[in-house]
Amino acid sequence: MQTSTVPATVPVSSRLSPVQVWQQLLTYLLEHHYGLTLNDTPFHDDSAIQEHIEAGITLADAVNFLVERYELVRIDRKGFTWQEQTPFLTAADILRARRATGLINT
Repeated sequence: MQTSTVPATVPVSSRLSPVQVWQQLLTYLLEHHYGLTLNDTPFHDDSAIQEHIEAGITLADAVNFLVERYELVRIDRKGFTWQEQTPFLTAADILRARRATGLINT
């Protein structure tokens, strides 16, 4: 009878968890659009991110809530005035962040 052995090291999946994806995207979006770090927000805590994911809150809605609550102003627009453009994130902003962070190709 032959027995097989399981290798001592099991390869770890290179796939990121949803919390890790949010962390990467939040880091990029907050820095590039608002001049903030993840530690400047409640999202420095993994459990806060997990709660949003479990509640079905989108990344854009989560950030836009912070924008509204703290009256954040976007820093990524030249000639921006608060009267002319909205400070909120769009689906296009999220898509650009996914590309910039390497979470999608193209």
